[in-house]
Amino acid sequence: MLAIFISILEVALVSLVALIWYRTYHLYNNRELSDHDKIEKVVKRLLQGEVSQDDQYQVKMESLQKAQIFAGIQLLEIKRNYGDLHQENLSWLREAVSLYLIGAIDFIGKQANCGSKSRKELISLVLKSNLNLSPEKTTSYFKEALYRKLSSDNDLMVRAGAKAAKFWLTEKVVPKPISLEEQLNDWGVFA
Repeated sequence: MLAIFISILEVALVSLVALIWYRTYHLYNNRELSDHDKIEKVVKRLLQGEVSQDDQYQVKMESLQKAQIFAGIQLLEIKRNYGDLHQENLSWLREAVSLYLIGAIDFIGKQANCGSKSRKELISLVLKSNLNLSPEKTTSYFKEALYRKLSSDNDLMVRAGAKAAKFWLTEKVVPKPISLEEQLNDWGVFA
C-alpha cells in the first residue's frame, strides 16, 4: 500500500515539474518586448519585406506632404519679412500662425478622411518642423484652437486657415485676401 502511495506521489511530482516547465516556456515566449526589442523586430521585418504599409498610412503620408507644402508656401513671405520665427520676442506671431495652420492642416486631414488622432499628429509634425514648436506649445495651441469661442480672434484664425486650405486643395493657389500674410494684417498682428 505504501509502495502505491509513493508511486502516485512520484507521478504527481513529475506532472508538476512538467507543468512548471510548460508554463515557464509559454510565459517566456509570450513576454512583453522592450521598446528596443520591438524596434529591432520591426526593422528586421521591414528589411525582409514582411511589413506592408496599409492604405491609412499612405493617406496620412499624402496628407502630411500636402500640409507641409501648404505651410511652406504660406510661411514663405512671413519668414522673408521676419527672418527667424524662433526668436523669443516673436511668440505672439508663432501663436497666430499656429492657429491659422491648425485650421488648414485639420481641413487637409479631414478631406483625406484621416481620423482625429491622425489629424492631431499631422498638426504636431507640421508645426514642429515649420515653427520649431515644442510638444507642449503645440498641444497648447491645439487646445486653444479646439476650445475657441465662436467668432473670437482664435476662431477667425482657424477658420481662415481652413478656408485657405480648401481653396488651395482645389485651385493649388491661395488668393491674396485669404493668405496668411493678409490675415495677419487684417487681424492687426503686424500693427
